[in-house]
Parts: sequence; structure tokens; C-alpha cells
Amino acid sequence: MHKFFETKSWICDDFVDVSSTLVSIDKTAYDLYIIDINLPESDGISLVKDLRKKFPQVPIIMISGYNDIETIMDAYAVGCDEYLKKPFDLRELEIKVSNLMNEKALDLSANVKYDISGRTLYINDAEVHLSQKESNLMHTFMSNINRPLTHDYLESVIWGGVEDNGHALRNLVLRLRKRIGTGIIDTVQGKGYILRLNT
Repeated sequence: MHKFFETKSWICDDFVDVSSTLVSIDKTAYDLYIIDINLPESDGISLVKDLRKKFPQVPIIMISGYNDIETIMDAYAVGCDEYLKKPFDLRELEIKVSNLMNEKALDLSANVKYDISGRTLYINDAEVHLSQKESNLMHTFMSNINRPLTHDYLESVIWGGVEDNGHALRNLVLRLRKRIGTGIIDTVQGKGYILRLNT
């Protein structure tokens, strides 16, 4: 799957167990997860449940050799978006990925929209250029809608590590607020920030 999607110009990471997955998702904002139901140390159902608590908006595809309706219902109940039964053609998986990633732009306000798959901000239907760090911050917020994000987490995503002071992050959030307007990115006192959206 990794090699197949790389040939389609997707950037992919793969993990052999739950522990390495959980370490990575604390450092990287992913656009989509593909999870096997059978995993070392744990199971895919439990992992999906954990991911849904942290990333309620990120699409999840579960793959499994189980065909019984109870397992399928359990997978959807904990929050997977698609369930693909083995064996399957990789082109079928590609279709499901494309369908989940090509959702319409989300309205942040009456005149502000964000296209998650294209990582593009629109104001009054005109595309707005964002710096690389602004784009990474906006995408991280949009991948974690209504979820408080700590200063340390945001700094690790944007700069690859925790900054000595919070000035750089505060200035970056301030620039983004000026672009998208007030009342969207809120400060969580003593913790970090949250992008609020009624989805």
C-alpha cells in the first residue's frame, strides 16, 4: 500500500505496531489513516477509538479479513469512515481515499472557507496565500476541529520541537487570526489554542 500510494504522489508513513503509531501522531498531523483490524499489542478497533477522540475530523479507513456484520458494525460504531474487506484491489482503496480526501471546503464563517485536501484558504471565494508555517498551523487546526491543542504540540508540529519561548507561536496565531477573522481560533487559558467549528 505504501509503495502504491507513493506512486500516486501521496506522502505516506507506515507503522508496525500501535505504540509507534501513537508516538508519531503526537508529532505529525496526518490527513487520513488506514488501519488494519489486526495489530500487534492491541487491535484496530481500539486504535480507531483512540484516534477519534484526538482527531474527530480526520478520515479513517479500516481494512480487515473479517466479513461478519458484527465486526463491521463495531468498526463503524467507533468512528471509521470506510471498511474494506480483504482481499481487495488497491485501486478500490485508492477510490475510497480519493473520495474521503476530496470533500468540499468547510465554511469557517460567512466569507471564509478552507479546503482540507487542497490545504487552501479562501476568503470571499478568492484563494489566500499562506506562508509555509501559516499553512501548517491552519492545516493542523483544521485536522483537529474543536480539539484543544497544547502549545508544545503545535510547536512540535510547526518547528519540529518545542521553542524556548512562546512568542513565535503567539505571533503565528495572531497572523492567522488576522486573515480568517476573530471568534474562530480561541485561546485555551494556560494550555494552548482551539479552532471552534459547528460541524
